[in-house]
Amino acid sequence: MRFEGIGIHWLGVIAITLLLSACVSPRPTDHARFNEANTRSVLILPPANQTTAAQASELYYTSLAVPLTRAGFYVFPAFVTQRIMQSEGIIDGAQLDDIPYSRFRDLFGADLLLRTRITQWDTSYVVLAGSVTVAIEFELISAHTGAVLWRHRDRQAANTGSNNSNFLGLLLETALNTATQDYIPLARDINHNAFTRLPYGPYHPRYMTEAEYAERLQRWEAENQR
Repeated sequence: MRFEGIGIHWLGVIAITLLLSACVSPRPTDHARFNEANTRSVLILPPANQTTAAQASELYYTSLAVPLTRAGFYVFPAFVTQRIMQSEGIIDGAQLDDIPYSRFRDLFGADLLLRTRITQWDTSYVVLAGSVTVAIEFELISAHTGAVLWRHRDRQAANTGSNNSNFLGLLLETALNTATQDYIPLARDINHNAFTRLPYGPYHPRYMTEAEYAERLQRWEAENQR
């Protein structure tokens, strides 16, 4: 009976501790603190294609503007920027290492530059099993200073195998699924995962200025140090 009493006592302590911890508000996130004066507009640079898929760069480029706009940034129109960069001889992301970032600031007036590298855009097919893989690396760079403000990398894969119990049917369906698998949904999933980790841009409703963040943090510390 004594041990049962001790058990009940500790259960009560644990319950009270959990209740108190549930009442503590979460610390304000530093998710929105870019330099507010210099992070309003983003120029998406041509992706650097490090794979053997010739069309990967062009296809992936089309998937970037919408989620980046939803993150709260002004994104320069793709058609216009492509025409201007092509007139400057910039066609492929592999050329970007030889171009100073200030050049894009001069051409477009952009605050930020989004660089992406396609490291996988692959189809894997091994008789009865198949998969499609997309992997991307991201960098968001200040066009004012050249500093890298944010980095991210992600990889997504889709299984293209078949559940057909017939050997010949399994073979044919796996080959067909692998051949017709669309890479873009995988790329969009990667973009979503990446840009939800990106600090909010100034056009996002949850964006905070430096002063607002400092005030909110001070209020949070005062409330939780009582």
